[in-house]
Amino acid sequence: MVVKTIKLTSLFVNTENYRFEPLSSQKEAIDKMVEDQGDKLYSLADDIVTNGLSPVDLIIVTPNEDNNKYIVLEGNRRITSLKLLNNPTLIDDKYISLRKRFQKLQKENPNAISELKNIACAVFENPTEADIWIKRKHSGELNGIGTVTWNAQQKQRFEEKTEGKSSIPLQIITLLKSQDNVSDTIKDSLSKLNITNLQRLMSDPYVREHLGLGINNGTLVSKVEVSEVVKGLIKVVTDILNPEFKVSEIYNREKRKQYIDNFDTNQKPDLSNEASEQWSVQDIVDNKGQVLINSEHREIKKTNNKKAGNRAGLVPKTLILHINNPKINKIFEELKHVQVKTCPNASSVLLRVFLELSVDAYLERYDLVKNNAITACSSKEDLNGKVCKVLNHMTQLGTMSNDLSKGIRSEINDKNSVLSIESLNAYVHNEFFYPKADNLIIGWDNIESFFIQLWESINKE
Repeated sequence: MVVKTIKLTSLFVNTENYRFEPLSSQKEAIDKMVEDQGDKLYSLADDIVTNGLSPVDLIIVTPNEDNNKYIVLEGNRRITSLKLLNNPTLIDDKYISLRKRFQKLQKENPNAISELKNIACAVFENPTEADIWIKRKHSGELNGIGTVTWNAQQKQRFEEKTEGKSSIPLQIITLLKSQDNVSDTIKDSLSKLNITNLQRLMSDPYVREHLGLGINNGTLVSKVEVSEVVKGLIKVVTDILNPEFKVSEIYNREKRKQYIDNFDTNQKPDLSNEASEQWSVQDIVDNKGQVLINSEHREIKKTNNKKAGNRAGLVPKTLILHINNPKINKIFEELKHVQVKTCPNASSVLLRVFLELSVDAYLERYDLVKNNAITACSSKEDLNGKVCKVLNHMTQLGTMSNDLSKGIRSEINDKNSVLSIESLNAYVHNEFFYPKADNLIIGWDNIESFFIQLWESINKE
């Protein structure tokens, strides 16, 4: 095996790809890949444009009968994505929306695409020599020989380390491990906890309320005495760790309410036993602070999060949105760092841009672009129409409640609101119209949930 740089045009998609029955031509192989993978090919191409090809997972190829050409043995999805990126017309007419997305990606990233014309490949003269490595990648753990995948908890630990975000289940695990009144048996078992079930429970407002918990910008908080909260959480994790526990017991809202209501009195937190001030998990475990449970002396490190009205940027720094478009993500990060008090004009204009680009991304993701245009921007539809179209679609899919949708509509249509479409346009075009920082912050807080749900919907497969 040797590593060699090969032109993309010299790489052939494998007509005997194990994903499908044998095919007879390159066109059939690409068509079948598009049919099978669909939007996943676009996501892959977008990721490659942004981050490049993985240096730890080379494309594996073998020479064709023509020694200047190579057949791809491993990496056919990646090569197909790159071929479609270079020539979106390879996508059949029945996948017109996918073709448009590739055309837009191609148009927006000419420099990145030009750097993907030559591909580093692992070349095996004899294709059978590559079989062992392909099998180890695609055949599961193989008793440790293959890839041992992360469970949900391990994935979230990685995200906590690399992205600075800690999921609600991980915060609960961290809290329980920090408490002396949690048994070592439970602590040792937490690594095996099914955090999907825990997440299902904690996503329910009724459950959080009766456990004395709240969520503030993705951070678990409480105004109830720590020991009381821990009491309820011990009951929850003990149940989930029980092999006989079934997800059907907490599957819907009614079941979750029944589950919490059936707690014995000694298992329920006493919500009247309030802490001296609101605390978060970080307050409990941070080395700079200390909580002494069941003691008259208790020092609670105050949260580092500033009150919304006093925060530096328009968007709280603790808010994390997974935005795969580099420009939109950069604008989002700038909204966290631009000083809204001293730069309200810049903040308001950035907000206006962020709103429209986010809405455009949603419309393109779900093929809702008006006039069959390639991009939402070129559709000539006004911002108000685009926002309403997104709200209608999210409500129909059930990803947004009717109450939230009504709230957002009221905000954008109220001419006195700082976030009305009329006001947002005036921030850009009216030289006599000045935004107030405090009003912008209140406005953002009113529509933050909209952006969270919008980007979660965009990222769904």
